[in-house]
Amino acid sequence: MPQTDVSQRPVHKSASSKLHEIYNEMRSRQKKAILQANGMRSDPYFIPDNKVQQLSLDGTLSDHISASLSGDVSVDKRRCFAVSAVIDNDSTNVTCSWNEKYFELHNRLKQEFGDYGLIFSQEPPLVGGGQLHWTLMQLVGFSHYSQHVLNEDETESEVESTFLSSEYLDCIQDSLTVGGLDTAIHMHYVGVIAVSTGLLMIGVPSLDINETRDVVRSRLKQQNLPLMEPFVNDIVHSTLFRVAGDSKDIPSDLHHRILKLAEEYKDVSLGTAVLSKFQIGPASWRLLKNEIEDTPPVRQWALPVVTPCEQYNATIITEEDGMGRECFTVSGASGNNLAKEVRNFLNRQDSRSDHPDFSMQQPLLSMSHNDSQNSWIMKNMKNDVHEVRERIDGVHVRDSVPRVSDNGQSEGYMLENSSFTLTGIGGANLALELKKKLDEEQKMMDNAYYTDFY
Repeated sequence: MPQTDVSQRPVHKSASSKLHEIYNEMRSRQKKAILQANGMRSDPYFIPDNKVQQLSLDGTLSDHISASLSGDVSVDKRRCFAVSAVIDNDSTNVTCSWNEKYFELHNRLKQEFGDYGLIFSQEPPLVGGGQLHWTLMQLVGFSHYSQHVLNEDETESEVESTFLSSEYLDCIQDSLTVGGLDTAIHMHYVGVIAVSTGLLMIGVPSLDINETRDVVRSRLKQQNLPLMEPFVNDIVHSTLFRVAGDSKDIPSDLHHRILKLAEEYKDVSLGTAVLSKFQIGPASWRLLKNEIEDTPPVRQWALPVVTPCEQYNATIITEEDGMGRECFTVSGASGNNLAKEVRNFLNRQDSRSDHPDFSMQQPLLSMSHNDSQNSWIMKNMKNDVHEVRERIDGVHVRDSVPRVSDNGQSEGYMLENSSFTLTGIGGANLALELKKKLDEEQKMMDNAYYTDFY
């Protein structure tokens, strides 16, 4: 089947406008908070990338952490319960199209800030770093996960948490589908924002994701199912950098350097990610592969990459291997020009002033016409009706349509094996005009017939 260029799906315009307003407010608010605090908030649980990689090379990593697993930094048991998508190198999950600015930013983070935190990427190193991902929304925050998802406070450990029930998971997945997440979502990353814990990459999606989130919240409430969001998520972001390590090792000017970097890339396009696989379940801060294996998701599903409309359009453009009959849709300016030319053809009878006895304004043939005059009029009417019908039934409006690119076929072949369709409102209006014109001409034919007969 022909492939659709999935990287080109546009953003949701109204949602994008709202998100940009949110981002502008958020950027100002976070900058003010960072400056007032006169520093960044560091996560002491983790060791900065450059330091942990050096310790690993020196063979002294185990002296600095409480545990290790398959060469990873540490075993982080902290979890929330969320709907998320992993942005890795598995093409069945995601398709990314990053630009030069994205890689430039990543390199600067490694060189300038690798000593002070974790850098998130599609393919994290064996030691350190974090997995790039997108959290659609948290259903239970980190602070309540153990109590409400694992039911650690229950006397009977066999009691299943509501959050793990099929009813709950079905409600979440169905709500997302109803809310518009029925095909892969296209994420256009349009800049960064500095927050107190690091640097976020912000995006605008191909659907109104906040409306989707509201559908989830509404349906959970309708079905009396719990939701323990730690905050109401109204942005689209992926963490790029997280400050880590002992706060005493953080330089006093780090927040100024991060704010400067954020200002430099605040409105810079970084690329796109097409996310087609989602999961509901435990989620960690880094979402590393071994952490997902340790606490796997309870529900996963894949979405089609293209919408039914995109799939249909890809199918009608060309058949398998590009051979056989080709169809083309004419819209926009080309379609408007085509409609004008067809209308001009239909109305060209009005310009036939060279024959004194023919007028489209006189639908009935005059009884005063002699046989030769009536015969001439009948012949022209029949020819016009036949030509109009031929153009409708066979859609022979090729002359007004831009030629497709040369595929090595002769012009005659292209004319005999191509058809064109005028769609949209212009097509509907044109169809009504054609039908009206045919009806009028048929009435004229009938009137002529009955006039001659009687």
